[in-house]
Amino acid sequence: MNTGIDYITRLKFSFMKKLYFFLILLTLSTLSFAQIINYGIKAGLNLSTIYFNNSNTAGNYKYLSGFNAGGIVNIEFSNFTIQPGLFYSTKGDKVPVVLVTQNQIASVTTGTNRLNYLELPVNILYNFLNIPQGNLHLGGGPYLGYGVSEKGSVNGKSISGPFTEFARNSDYGLNFIVGARFMNKFLADASYGLGLANSGGNGSTLQNRVISFSVGYLFR
Repeated sequence: MNTGIDYITRLKFSFMKKLYFFLILLTLSTLSFAQIINYGIKAGLNLSTIYFNNSNTAGNYKYLSGFNAGGIVNIEFSNFTIQPGLFYSTKGDKVPVVLVTQNQIASVTTGTNRLNYLELPVNILYNFLNIPQGNLHLGGGPYLGYGVSEKGSVNGKSISGPFTEFARNSDYGLNFIVGARFMNKFLADASYGLGLANSGGNGSTLQNRVISFSVGYLFR
């Protein structure tokens, strides 16, 4: 029985949905007051892992390299920017796997689990420390993600397909961002994605954690 865990999970999801759609409504209601509205593209490196509530194995998990790529709408005001977007983002981790032969000989190898998402972030960035034709910014916001596929490999053997029960479709969480804009067109950001959705089952907790470095270009 995991009634308490399920209730907390539903409560978090309900809160995240309300926060996300509140920011969507805020974005739409402030469009007429925006000073500049730009469209752009962003792409970069993801270093992802999965938080697991089993302390005996948490230290053995390693970061998995991947990527993020997509488009953004850059809605600028005097001191802040609202930046919704749509991204394809890879997450997952590397895990130790023990293989046992028919002769009962055990060996340890590395398995990878790659989760591929379509992700909808809505970030609010505070612009500060103006530089020539640009500024520094920091902020963040919620994201909602939909899993499109899962790929894994162990000992060189690949497995791919739709999301399993172990890695459910939905993902949601918070992004934290720091970065800069140069020449009013180029973006460079570092971010941390704190997944709040529980992708595990049978009482376990698995949540995405992603460090990202990306660059972007705004079309003016």
